[in-house]
Order: sequence, then structure tokens, then C-alpha cells
Amino acid sequence: MAPVSWSLLAVAAACAAPLVSCRTEDTLVTPDPHLQRMVTQPKAMAYGEDPALPHGMVMQLPPEGTLPVDAIAGDPLVSTGAEGPSDASTERWATRIPIRVDRALVVAGRRHFDVFCAPCHGALGDGTSIVAEKMTLRPPPSLLDADARESPVGRIFEMIRNGYGLMPSYAAQLSVEETWGVTAYVRALQIARGTPVGELPPELRAEHARHAR
Repeated sequence: MAPVSWSLLAVAAACAAPLVSCRTEDTLVTPDPHLQRMVTQPKAMAYGEDPALPHGMVMQLPPEGTLPVDAIAGDPLVSTGAEGPSDASTERWATRIPIRVDRALVVAGRRHFDVFCAPCHGALGDGTSIVAEKMTLRPPPSLLDADARESPVGRIFEMIRNGYGLMPSYAAQLSVEETWGVTAYVRALQIARGTPVGELPPELRAEHARHAR
């Protein structure tokens, strides 16, 4: 009988080691019964039956007088900036701010604009800011160009509420009224920066002439 090579024995031992370490049915550990509740959980399916519930159904009608969390309360024109469905092909944006616009609303709108909008769009809304200089791939647009001027106020309101492109939604930071205030201030910037002097009311033309001296 030929002598067994030590190298062959070493290979055989290495192959047998994993087999020795494998668990068998005798070595399996019984899981904690409390963990079994995570594997098998009693639950009711939405369209299932349950004799303990009204009409024997799991799914119940909402309580009378309640609304879903995403329901639009009040005038949709105020809440969304548009009338009709949200389909862009049929949406009718508000062309006038549907709440009372006074000096207090615009002043508050400027304050919120300076906090949330000016870092990207610039203090004057012209897209000139330190942040805009760093966003070379897609810089924030000017709010004074032709497209922005022609946008209905409802569309501006909607973009602030829901975000647009790289701009996030500010619905968590601004209430509906505060968003309309920012919208009013954006419109005021567009008027102030784009109206020829000759189209100003006489008292404003006179004031402009005094400051121009």
C-alpha cells in the first residue's frame, strides 16, 4: 500500500472541517416564542370580513363630516392657485391674487422672500446671488424675465407651494396666506423693475423726477 501523502491529508481535513461545523436538526436552537409573533401576525385585510365590525366588513366608510388629509379645504382658487382639475392642459391659473392685498401682506411677503427666495433668486429677483453663481449646471432663473412676467399669479403661487425643478416645496415653511404674500411681492418686484417711467402714475413720475435730480 502506497504511503499517504501529508499534503493529501491536509486537503482532506480542510474539506471536512465545514461539514463538522454545520448544524444538524439536533443542534438547531429553538427560536424565542416572542419572536415568532413577528413571523406570524394576525391582521385584517382591507376587503376581508369581520363579524365584529358594522356590516361584517373590515373596510368602513369614513365618519360623516370628515375629510381626507389631502382634501382641499375652502376655495380651491385660494388653496391651489387654480380653478378646475390639476391637469396642466385644463388648469386655469388665477390671474389675480384671490385674497385681500394690502401693504401688510406685501411687507410680510418681502420678509419671507428675503429669507426663502433671495438666497437663490437674488434680493432683486434678478437671479444674481452667491448661491446662483455656484449652481452652474442649472442656475435659478430671473423672476424679472418675460416668462416670469407672463406667468399668472396662480402659477407662481403653485410653484412656491409645490416646488419646481430643483426648487423644493415651501408649503411647510409658508402658510397659504404667506405664500400669496410672497407672490404679491414677486409681482411688485416685476412691476417696479420693468415698468417704464412714462407709464407710472403722475405722482410717482413726479417722485422719480425729484430723486433723479
